[in-house]
Amino acid sequence: MNNLLQLKYAVEVEKTGSISKAAENLYMNQPNLSKSIRELEDDIGIAIFDRTAKGVVPTEKGREFLGYARGILSQIAEMEALYKPADDQKTRFDLCAPRASYVSHALTEVILSLGPDADFSVDYREAGAMRTIKQVANGVNRLGVIRYQSMYETNYLNALTERSLQYEPIWEFGSVAIMSTRHPLAGWTSIEEKDLSDCPEILYGDGSIPSLPVNQAREIAQAIEAKRTITVYERASQLELLSRLDSAYALASPMPQDVLDRFNLCQKNIDVPGNVYRDVLIYRTDYHLSRLDRLLFERLRESAKRVVPK
Repeated sequence: MNNLLQLKYAVEVEKTGSISKAAENLYMNQPNLSKSIRELEDDIGIAIFDRTAKGVVPTEKGREFLGYARGILSQIAEMEALYKPADDQKTRFDLCAPRASYVSHALTEVILSLGPDADFSVDYREAGAMRTIKQVANGVNRLGVIRYQSMYETNYLNALTERSLQYEPIWEFGSVAIMSTRHPLAGWTSIEEKDLSDCPEILYGDGSIPSLPVNQAREIAQAIEAKRTITVYERASQLELLSRLDSAYALASPMPQDVLDRFNLCQKNIDVPGNVYRDVLIYRTDYHLSRLDRLLFERLRESAKRVVPK
Protein backbone atom coordinates (compact mmCIF):
# COMPACT_ATOMS: atom_id res chain seq x y z
CA MET A 1 0.00 0.00 0.00
CA ASN A 2 1.53 3.32 -1.09
CA ASN A 3 0.05 5.71 1.46
CA LEU A 4 -2.95 6.71 3.51
CA LEU A 5 -4.34 8.76 0.65
CA GLN A 6 -5.37 5.53 -1.04
CA LEU A 7 -7.51 4.66 1.98
CA LYS A 8 -9.11 8.10 1.80
CA TYR A 9 -9.76 7.61 -1.91
CA ALA A 10 -11.37 4.21 -1.39
CA VAL A 11 -13.62 5.48 1.41
CA GLU A 12 -14.73 8.40 -0.75
CA VAL A 13 -15.57 6.07 -3.64
CA GLU A 14 -17.64 3.92 -1.27
CA LYS A 15 -19.47 6.97 0.08
CA THR A 16 -20.38 8.37 -3.34
CA GLY A 17 -20.83 5.06 -5.18
CA SER A 18 -19.18 6.69 -8.18
CA ILE A 19 -15.57 7.07 -9.37
CA SER A 20 -16.40 10.31 -11.19
CA LYS A 21 -18.22 11.85 -8.23
CA ALA A 22 -15.46 10.80 -5.82
CA ALA A 23 -12.85 12.30 -8.14
CA GLU A 24 -14.81 15.55 -8.21
CA ASN A 25 -15.04 15.64 -4.40
CA LEU A 26 -11.31 14.86 -4.10
CA TYR A 27 -10.34 17.51 -6.69
CA MET A 28 -8.53 15.01 -8.89
CA ASN A 29 -9.16 13.56 -12.35
CA GLN A 30 -11.03 10.31 -12.80
CA PRO A 31 -8.26 8.29 -14.54
CA ASN A 32 -5.82 8.96 -11.69
CA LEU A 33 -8.38 7.96 -9.09
CA SER A 34 -9.24 4.76 -10.97
CA LYS A 35 -5.52 3.94 -11.24
CA SER A 36 -4.99 4.54 -7.52
CA ILE A 37 -7.90 2.24 -6.60
CA ARG A 38 -6.57 -0.51 -8.90
CA GLU A 39 -3.09 -0.19 -7.35
CA LEU A 40 -4.62 -0.46 -3.88
CA GLU A 41 -6.53 -3.59 -4.89
CA ASP A 42 -3.34 -5.09 -6.34
CA ASP A 43 -1.40 -4.31 -3.16
CA ILE A 44 -3.89 -5.96 -0.80
CA GLY A 45 -4.81 -8.79 -3.18
CA ILE A 46 -8.60 -8.35 -3.24
CA ALA A 47 -11.19 -6.59 -5.37
CA ILE A 48 -12.56 -3.80 -3.20
CA PHE A 49 -15.26 -2.75 -5.64
CA ASP A 50 -17.47 -4.30 -8.26
CA ARG A 51 -17.92 -2.04 -11.29
CA THR A 52 -21.53 -1.99 -12.49
CA ALA A 53 -23.54 0.01 -15.00
CA LYS A 54 -25.03 2.00 -12.10
CA GLY A 55 -21.72 2.73 -10.40
CA VAL A 56 -19.35 0.94 -8.04
CA VAL A 57 -20.33 -1.14 -5.01
CA PRO A 58 -18.07 -2.80 -2.44
CA THR A 59 -17.48 -6.52 -2.66
CA GLU A 60 -17.98 -8.63 0.45
CA LYS A 61 -14.26 -8.49 1.29
CA GLY A 62 -14.21 -4.88 0.18
CA ARG A 63 -16.81 -3.91 2.79
CA GLU A 64 -14.69 -5.53 5.48
CA PHE A 65 -11.57 -3.74 4.26
CA LEU A 66 -13.35 -0.38 4.05
CA GLY A 67 -14.53 -0.76 7.62
CA TYR A 68 -10.92 -1.09 8.75
CA ALA A 69 -9.93 1.82 6.49
CA ARG A 70 -12.52 4.13 8.04
CA GLY A 71 -11.33 3.15 11.50
CA ILE A 72 -7.69 3.91 10.63
CA LEU A 73 -8.57 7.30 9.13
CA SER A 74 -10.69 8.15 12.17
CA GLN A 75 -7.88 7.28 14.58
CA ILE A 76 -5.40 9.37 12.60
CA ALA A 77 -7.81 12.32 12.65
CA GLU A 78 -8.11 11.99 16.42
CA MET A 79 -4.32 11.88 16.83
CA GLU A 80 -3.93 14.99 14.69
CA ALA A 81 -6.57 16.80 16.73
CA LEU A 82 -4.90 15.73 19.98
CA TYR A 83 -1.45 16.96 18.99
CA LYS A 84 -2.29 19.96 16.82
CA PRO A 85 -0.72 23.28 17.86
CA ALA A 86 -2.16 24.78 21.02
CA ASP A 87 -2.85 28.14 19.35
CA ASP A 88 -6.27 26.85 18.22
CA GLN A 89 -8.24 26.50 21.44
CA LYS A 90 -11.63 27.04 19.84
CA THR A 91 -14.26 24.47 20.77
CA ARG A 92 -16.02 23.36 17.60
CA PHE A 93 -19.40 21.70 17.66
CA ASP A 94 -22.08 20.94 15.10
CA LEU A 95 -25.55 19.40 15.02
CA CYS A 96 -28.34 18.81 12.50
CA ALA A 97 -31.69 18.12 14.16
CA PRO A 98 -35.48 18.32 13.79
CA ARG A 99 -37.24 21.59 14.45
CA ALA A 100 -37.91 21.03 18.13
CA SER A 101 -37.58 23.47 21.00
CA TYR A 102 -36.28 20.84 23.41
CA VAL A 103 -33.25 20.37 21.12
CA SER A 104 -32.35 24.06 21.08
CA HIS A 105 -32.81 24.17 24.87
CA ALA A 106 -30.39 21.25 25.29
CA LEU A 107 -27.84 22.83 22.96
CA THR A 108 -28.08 26.12 24.86
CA GLU A 109 -27.31 24.30 28.12
CA VAL A 110 -24.22 22.69 26.57
CA ILE A 111 -22.97 26.07 25.32
CA LEU A 112 -23.53 27.66 28.74
CA SER A 113 -21.57 24.81 30.35
CA LEU A 114 -18.47 25.95 28.44
CA GLY A 115 -18.26 29.09 30.57
CA PRO A 116 -18.52 32.81 29.77
CA ASP A 117 -14.97 33.12 28.43
CA ALA A 118 -14.98 30.03 26.20
CA ASP A 119 -14.02 30.41 22.55
CA PHE A 120 -16.37 28.28 20.48
CA SER A 121 -17.86 27.81 17.04
CA VAL A 122 -21.28 26.10 16.86
CA ASP A 123 -23.01 25.04 13.63
CA TYR A 124 -26.67 24.22 14.37
CA ARG A 125 -29.05 23.54 11.52
CA GLU A 126 -32.63 22.28 11.54
CA ALA A 127 -33.81 19.80 8.91
CA GLY A 128 -36.04 16.80 8.25
CA ALA A 129 -34.87 13.26 8.92
CA MET A 130 -33.65 12.36 5.42
CA ARG A 131 -31.76 15.64 5.04
CA THR A 132 -30.13 15.07 8.43
CA ILE A 133 -29.13 11.51 7.48
CA LYS A 134 -27.49 12.86 4.32
CA GLN A 135 -25.69 15.64 6.21
CA VAL A 136 -24.17 13.21 8.72
CA ALA A 137 -23.36 10.48 6.18
CA ASN A 138 -21.53 13.00 3.98
CA GLY A 139 -19.55 14.41 6.90
CA VAL A 140 -21.18 17.87 6.82
CA ASN A 141 -22.33 17.34 10.40
CA ARG A 142 -20.78 14.98 12.91
CA LEU A 143 -23.99 14.60 14.92
CA GLY A 144 -27.62 14.47 13.93
CA VAL A 145 -31.00 13.89 15.52
CA ILE A 146 -33.72 12.30 13.40
CA ARG A 147 -37.41 11.87 14.15
CA TYR A 148 -39.59 9.11 12.75
CA GLN A 149 -42.97 7.54 13.36
CA SER A 150 -42.45 4.16 15.03
CA MET A 151 -44.44 2.32 12.35
CA TYR A 152 -41.72 3.32 9.85
CA GLU A 153 -38.78 2.47 12.09
CA THR A 154 -37.52 -0.33 9.81
CA ASN A 155 -37.38 2.09 6.88
CA TYR A 156 -35.24 4.56 8.78
CA LEU A 157 -32.95 2.05 10.47
CA ASN A 158 -32.27 0.44 7.09
CA ALA A 159 -31.41 3.88 5.72
CA LEU A 160 -28.93 4.37 8.58
CA THR A 161 -27.33 0.96 8.04
CA GLU A 162 -26.95 1.57 4.30
CA ARG A 163 -25.02 4.76 5.05
CA SER A 164 -22.82 3.30 7.82
CA LEU A 165 -24.54 5.32 10.54
CA GLN A 166 -25.38 4.20 14.05
CA TYR A 167 -27.93 5.56 16.49
CA GLU A 168 -28.79 5.95 20.16
CA PRO A 169 -32.40 6.52 21.33
CA ILE A 170 -33.23 9.87 22.94
CA TRP A 171 -36.94 9.56 23.68
CA GLU A 172 -40.30 8.25 22.54
CA PHE A 173 -43.37 10.47 22.57
CA GLY A 174 -46.83 11.07 21.23
CA SER A 175 -47.32 14.18 19.13
CA VAL A 176 -49.48 16.96 20.53
CA ALA A 177 -51.62 19.59 18.84
CA ILE A 178 -50.00 23.01 19.20
CA MET A 179 -52.44 25.94 18.82
CA SER A 180 -53.17 29.49 19.86
CA THR A 181 -54.65 30.02 23.31
CA ARG A 182 -57.53 31.65 21.38
CA HIS A 183 -58.19 28.51 19.31
CA PRO A 184 -61.77 27.17 19.62
CA LEU A 185 -60.36 23.91 21.03
CA ALA A 186 -57.90 25.54 23.42
CA GLY A 187 -60.09 24.80 26.42
CA TRP A 188 -60.39 21.10 25.67
CA THR A 189 -58.33 18.64 27.70
CA SER A 190 -57.90 16.10 24.89
CA ILE A 191 -59.00 16.14 21.26
CA GLU A 192 -59.45 13.64 18.46
CA GLU A 193 -58.36 13.85 14.84
CA LYS A 194 -61.92 14.52 13.65
CA ASP A 195 -62.14 17.58 15.90
CA LEU A 196 -59.44 19.22 13.77
CA SER A 197 -60.94 18.38 10.37
CA ASP A 198 -62.03 21.98 9.68
CA CYS A 199 -58.82 23.55 10.99
CA PRO A 200 -55.83 24.39 8.75
CA GLU A 201 -52.73 22.40 9.62
CA ILE A 202 -49.26 23.93 9.61
CA LEU A 203 -46.72 21.30 8.65
CA TYR A 204 -43.12 21.00 7.55
CA GLY A 205 -42.43 20.30 3.90
CA ASP A 206 -39.54 17.84 4.15
CA GLY A 207 -41.05 14.80 5.83
CA SER A 208 -40.25 12.12 3.24
CA ILE A 209 -40.01 8.48 4.37
CA PRO A 210 -37.21 6.29 2.94
CA SER A 211 -38.03 3.27 0.75
CA LEU A 212 -41.77 3.76 1.10
CA PRO A 213 -43.86 1.73 -1.38
CA VAL A 214 -45.45 3.90 -4.06
CA ASN A 215 -49.01 3.06 -2.99
CA GLN A 216 -48.33 4.08 0.62
CA ALA A 217 -46.62 7.30 -0.43
CA ARG A 218 -49.62 8.08 -2.63
CA GLU A 219 -52.06 7.46 0.23
CA ILE A 220 -50.13 9.81 2.52
CA ALA A 221 -49.99 12.49 -0.18
CA GLN A 222 -53.73 12.17 -0.82
CA ALA A 223 -54.53 12.45 2.89
CA ILE A 224 -52.50 15.67 3.11
CA GLU A 225 -54.05 17.00 -0.10
CA ALA A 226 -57.53 16.55 1.40
CA LYS A 227 -56.70 18.98 4.21
CA ARG A 228 -56.23 22.72 4.33
CA THR A 229 -52.49 23.06 4.90
CA ILE A 230 -49.77 25.66 5.27
CA THR A 231 -46.34 24.24 4.51
CA VAL A 232 -43.29 25.82 6.16
CA TYR A 233 -39.63 24.91 6.40
CA GLU A 234 -38.46 26.58 9.59
CA ARG A 235 -39.67 26.72 13.16
CA ALA A 236 -39.91 30.50 13.58
CA SER A 237 -42.50 30.72 10.79
CA GLN A 238 -44.50 27.87 12.29
CA LEU A 239 -44.64 29.54 15.71
CA GLU A 240 -45.50 32.94 14.26
CA LEU A 241 -48.35 31.54 12.17
CA LEU A 242 -49.73 29.51 15.07
CA SER A 243 -49.74 32.56 17.32
CA ARG A 244 -51.63 34.70 14.81
CA LEU A 245 -53.99 32.23 13.12
CA ASP A 246 -56.54 31.38 15.78
CA SER A 247 -57.95 28.36 13.92
CA ALA A 248 -54.65 26.74 12.88
CA TYR A 249 -52.78 23.92 14.55
CA ALA A 250 -49.60 21.87 14.15
CA LEU A 251 -48.81 18.32 15.21
CA ALA A 252 -45.42 18.39 16.90
CA SER A 253 -43.39 17.07 19.78
CA PRO A 254 -44.27 18.61 23.16
CA MET A 255 -42.81 22.08 23.65
CA PRO A 256 -41.27 23.72 26.73
CA GLN A 257 -43.78 25.87 28.61
CA ASP A 258 -41.70 29.03 28.24
CA VAL A 259 -41.87 28.74 24.42
CA LEU A 260 -45.62 28.20 24.56
CA ASP A 261 -46.04 31.24 26.82
CA ARG A 262 -43.83 33.41 24.62
CA PHE A 263 -46.08 32.85 21.59
CA ASN A 264 -49.39 32.57 23.48
CA LEU A 265 -49.76 28.92 22.54
CA CYS A 266 -51.00 25.78 24.24
CA GLN A 267 -50.54 22.08 23.55
CA LYS A 268 -53.24 19.43 23.68
CA ASN A 269 -53.02 15.65 23.79
CA ILE A 270 -54.50 14.21 20.63
CA ASP A 271 -55.88 10.80 19.76
CA VAL A 272 -54.64 9.92 16.24
CA PRO A 273 -53.63 6.53 14.75
CA GLY A 274 -49.96 5.60 15.01
CA ASN A 275 -49.16 8.46 17.38
CA VAL A 276 -45.82 7.10 18.55
CA TYR A 277 -42.64 8.90 17.48
CA ARG A 278 -38.98 8.43 18.30
CA ASP A 279 -36.01 10.80 18.22
CA VAL A 280 -32.56 9.21 17.95
CA LEU A 281 -29.04 10.58 17.91
CA ILE A 282 -27.09 9.49 14.82
CA TYR A 283 -23.41 9.58 13.87
CA ARG A 284 -21.01 7.74 11.58
CA THR A 285 -19.81 4.33 12.73
CA ASP A 286 -16.19 5.53 12.49
CA TYR A 287 -16.83 8.56 14.71
CA HIS A 288 -16.08 8.42 18.43
CA LEU A 289 -18.32 10.62 20.56
CA SER A 290 -16.41 13.28 22.46
CA ARG A 291 -17.09 14.37 26.03
CA LEU A 292 -19.07 17.33 24.66
CA ASP A 293 -21.08 15.03 22.38
CA ARG A 294 -21.98 12.84 25.34
CA LEU A 295 -22.94 15.90 27.37
CA LEU A 296 -25.32 16.97 24.59
CA PHE A 297 -26.82 13.49 24.50
CA GLU A 298 -27.51 13.68 28.25
CA ARG A 299 -28.97 17.17 27.97
CA LEU A 300 -31.23 16.10 25.09
CA ARG A 301 -32.68 13.30 27.19
CA GLU A 302 -33.15 15.57 30.20
CA SER A 303 -34.70 18.34 28.11
CA ALA A 304 -37.10 15.88 26.47
CA LYS A 305 -38.32 14.63 29.87
CA ARG A 306 -39.12 18.18 30.97
CA VAL A 307 -41.52 18.87 28.08
CA VAL A 308 -43.76 15.81 28.39
CA PRO A 309 -47.30 17.13 29.09
CA LYS A 310 -48.66 16.25 32.50
